[in-house]
Amino acid sequence: MTLSRRALLRAAAAGGVLAPFYGSVLAQGATPRRLVIVVECNGIYPSTFLSAGLRTAIGGNIGQRRIFVDVYPSMPLSRAGDDVSTAPCLAPLANGGASLVNRSAVVLGLSSTITGGGHSSGTGALSCAVNGSAATFDAVMAPKLKGAAPFDCIRLGTSSSLTPIVYETCSYGAKKPAGILVNPALAYDTLFGSLLGGAGAGQERSMLFDFARDDVRAALATFRGNSNERMKLERYLGSLEALRTREGQLRGMAAAVRPLLPPAPSSNPLLTTAGSPPDSLKWLEAQFEIATSALLGGLTNVVVLASGSSGFDVRYTLNGGIGRHDLQHGIDTAANWVAIQAVTTKHVELVAKLARSLLATPEVGGAGGTMLDHTAILLMSDNGEQHHSEARDWPSLLVGGDALGLKTDGRSVAFPGDGRANNRQVSNLFNTLGHALGDTSMNTFGSEGQARIAPGPLSELL
Repeated sequence: MTLSRRALLRAAAAGGVLAPFYGSVLAQGATPRRLVIVVECNGIYPSTFLSAGLRTAIGGNIGQRRIFVDVYPSMPLSRAGDDVSTAPCLAPLANGGASLVNRSAVVLGLSSTITGGGHSSGTGALSCAVNGSAATFDAVMAPKLKGAAPFDCIRLGTSSSLTPIVYETCSYGAKKPAGILVNPALAYDTLFGSLLGGAGAGQERSMLFDFARDDVRAALATFRGNSNERMKLERYLGSLEALRTREGQLRGMAAAVRPLLPPAPSSNPLLTTAGSPPDSLKWLEAQFEIATSALLGGLTNVVVLASGSSGFDVRYTLNGGIGRHDLQHGIDTAANWVAIQAVTTKHVELVAKLARSLLATPEVGGAGGTMLDHTAILLMSDNGEQHHSEARDWPSLLVGGDALGLKTDGRSVAFPGDGRANNRQVSNLFNTLGHALGDTSMNTFGSEGQARIAPGPLSELL
């Protein structure tokens, strides 16, 4: 895949099929900045991200406890060059291909009690706000990172819901949920349909947009209603114009992006063997394949992958089909604990596979390096440190983004626990990512109000 994309970039520079997109990027010397957020449902236990070195450095009575926010040191503890792969669920960073150990960072001790925790914080995890009351970080950053990509953000995932789209994880603002495509077949068709349909099919789609656009224009020409109703029509026309423009972009990129696409849903073994109800981890892997192709092909610079964060009963074949909710309620059973660790490890494995694809792909623009150098990947949970979370600790894994200024050098960072003077919050992590992604004004993201401890980025990570 590395050679394929390098060939695409050469073709673009020479005026090939991607000239309208990559040609302009190369000419300007611009380098895309990318963000990938992976959200795992039902909590990520701190002990699963705790390296051997950090365990020793923290000291105290951790023992076999899965949650230990109260024994974090009174000052931030940062260990550069820590072997994070020694953590129970982080071995995939070292195994399965090029090592990502020194391109990763683990963060423990961040709080976000404004979200409520519980079974799920809904949009709270990515907004650092009460569920449904504010825009999530992906929605804030997507317009700023879009560049020449056809899609500002691609949101994919899995769910126990039978509907193809869910709305519980991302939001454009208060009471403005953003949809997540939780059916891989729908996601594949939505993102790649214009690339696969051929000139005839693409022309048909364009004609449909043209017909609707002309219809709205005609309505506006004779419209005699009030200004609010006219504004609605104008916004609708603007949406149609944007869709028509995107359709043209996708058709222009089709020949170059097609070789990067994953198997079609009808022939993808991850989907044809997923069973009924489907194995959530197989569906999630298929969604990761779609997201990887979209990033490599330049279709977007922002991706959210929400793993079951809209439902508690996602099921995994690897533990006999027991629902995640039931696993969590039986956490004191040794077999359940092993199964939950296996699920989190699988999420890390999928993150590592995506990161290695970006690591193997040369960057566009004049900066050199690889796509991973300019991509920040964040794995976190939708509610904090456990199933019935208190939102006092949000274990997080960062991969990539070293060219963005992130200290993803194999370090582990433990912040003082919630309630202590030097505790920091998840919103500070998003402030950090905002700065790394080019928005140096990103200091106040988060809606903790008077409970905000200290705004701005984390020096331990930036």
